[in-house]
Amino acid sequence: MKVFIAILALFFSGALYADSISVTVKTFAALARPFVSDAPAEIVALNLPQISAEINARVIKLNVLEGDRVQAGDVLVELDCQKAGLVHEISAAAVKRSKAQLDFAGSQLKRARDLKKNKSISEELLDQRSTELQVAKAELATQNATLKQAAIDKEHCLVRSPFSAVVTDRLVSEGDYVNAGVPVMALMQLENTEIQALLHQQQLDSIKQADKIWLVVNDRQYPLQLRAIQPVYLQSAETAQVSLTLLQPQEDIWPGSRSRIYWSTKQKQLSSEYFSLRNQQLGVFVVKNDRAGFYPVASAIEGRPAIVDLADDTPVIVEGRQRLQDGDAISVVETN
Repeated sequence: MKVFIAILALFFSGALYADSISVTVKTFAALARPFVSDAPAEIVALNLPQISAEINARVIKLNVLEGDRVQAGDVLVELDCQKAGLVHEISAAAVKRSKAQLDFAGSQLKRARDLKKNKSISEELLDQRSTELQVAKAELATQNATLKQAAIDKEHCLVRSPFSAVVTDRLVSEGDYVNAGVPVMALMQLENTEIQALLHQQQLDSIKQADKIWLVVNDRQYPLQLRAIQPVYLQSAETAQVSLTLLQPQEDIWPGSRSRIYWSTKQKQLSSEYFSLRNQQLGVFVVKNDRAGFYPVASAIEGRPAIVDLADDTPVIVEGRQRLQDGDAISVVETN
């Protein structure tokens, strides 16, 4: 009887082994790599002004060519200043006239007050002289404001660069007549740039947790920091725009350069070759109580590595998982 039971036990154990699926496993620590992701990026100049004329005048001279670098205050365009100069002279003369009228009104009021002491003039005439003084003061203030405006217009005969930049386009020619508000020169500020990239939702989630972000241009790396994520999801491309800034200004990074951004986190990722698709969900198979356990990874995208949150000593099934289903009996034939 005992012999029969032993034979029966051997039979069932053999059947059980025959029904199990042979697999090869590796620990998660052996397979995982530090999470690093990347995306194409664009270096964008934040200031691309078109400098406009601020007076109506003829263009006398263009002092720069396309591609020239200019500094703040450099004269880009010279406009005919004859009219503005005449207006300034007229305004200056008007100020002198108003000052003279103010002085006269002041002396007239002083004389009227002296006469009033002797009761030689009426109260009405004294009030008139006082009013004339106030009118003269107001007239002088008006003429001073007009003179300041004329001085500003005269200064606008020289169109200057607002900051250090490179000339990207000359929008007028010498001899053209331009009106106030007409663009005459296009500039690009090279020092004030931003890096922009379009990222998928999974990438957005990971870059928020990044402990390091860097830009690669011409095989050189530059540290970045995340400035903003636009709260607008582009449905057509399923992406959103992120904006990043350089930790230190770099003169050799030019707008329009081909570049990529990279970022890393303390999380670990698995290569796409270890993922399996079950019930329309990507995940990895692990050994759980001598059986196959399917561990779904919500952030996984087919053909791309993905972050996986497993303990380092978790045995991950590497080979033999093609036929596996969650809960299948397995036999580990090799552990690397």
